[in-house]
Amino acid sequence: MSKQLNVWRKKHMRRLAAGIMACACSISLMGCGSAGSGAGSAGKDSGSAVADGAGTSGAAAEAGNDYHAELKLAHIMPIDHPNGMGAEEFARLVKEKTDGHVTVSVFPASQLGNEKEIFDAVEIGSIDFAIIGFGEPAKKYQDIGILDAPYIADDREHLVRILNSDAVYSMFDEMEEHMGARGIGAFYYGARYLTTKDKPVSGPEDMKGLNIRVPDQKLYIDTLTAMGAVATPMAFSEVFLSLQQGVIDGQENPLATIAANKFDQVQHYLIKTEHIMGANALYASTKTLESMPETYRTAVTEAAREASAWIDDKAFEAEDTYIRQLEDNGMEIIDDVDKEAFREMTAFIYDDFDQELVDKIRAVE
Repeated sequence: MSKQLNVWRKKHMRRLAAGIMACACSISLMGCGSAGSGAGSAGKDSGSAVADGAGTSGAAAEAGNDYHAELKLAHIMPIDHPNGMGAEEFARLVKEKTDGHVTVSVFPASQLGNEKEIFDAVEIGSIDFAIIGFGEPAKKYQDIGILDAPYIADDREHLVRILNSDAVYSMFDEMEEHMGARGIGAFYYGARYLTTKDKPVSGPEDMKGLNIRVPDQKLYIDTLTAMGAVATPMAFSEVFLSLQQGVIDGQENPLATIAANKFDQVQHYLIKTEHIMGANALYASTKTLESMPETYRTAVTEAAREASAWIDDKAFEAEDTYIRQLEDNGMEIIDDVDKEAFREMTAFIYDDFDQELVDKIRAVE
């Protein structure tokens, strides 16, 4: 039997089971008070408040007024980060589009765990939504990690077009064959800049011998090693002190992270390598989505796409602010970087991914 038929049968049976459960709730006249067993247990007093807003979609009239779900969204960012504000915007939109029948409580700043812990919980349905990067999903579905690959996009506007392409949403569909979650929105996080204390960098020859901290993930290690640096995996909590004491020569991160953690106090050069155009995604538990009436599920996915576009705008504004702030704080910005040389040196990383997918991504203009 073909893989496609197996996938179709699996999804069909899950939808049938969800329909039978919904009918049972209706017959019992008890209503469905949550999004499903193990999901949507957050109360109104948990996490941050969801903004008020009158519903305009008519979703309740179509799906039935007896359905209510209180869901949870977790992420690791502070509430004033574009991702944190975007989580609140998603919650507002869900409430609006479902006439208040579905509400989302937001738990920011690692309140419910780190990225791995949050994503594991989404997979089993104890957390309904998460905003994280692609690293955790890529451990089970490698191809989605292509969105973290070096020089995948020409600039941030190009990355947003890639994130909204059919190629990416096809990967989100494919996710559910590998795990109990799917992407329902993707958005710009920030281009990764290199910083150093003593040595300006404009090309590969300047990277030789530099000890650069990277996250402990293969793609980042391979990328910085290919660029010519000594890539040094290190817990993020250790980075500032290690830079201050000269244990490492530099690090690489988006501007928001560099500014928030005051790396300008221990680094002088801000180098516009933009070697990885960072993005994050909003993931939903498959268990949560399949427990919803179709009308509400559609409302949630629409809210995710709209919130993603909202985050893009906020992230662009924040990035422009951060670079001015870091320059005002004394960092010297190096714009003249030989990105083409770095692009060529890191091109082999794409060999780890499905080449048909690579071609589809590169075809997005």
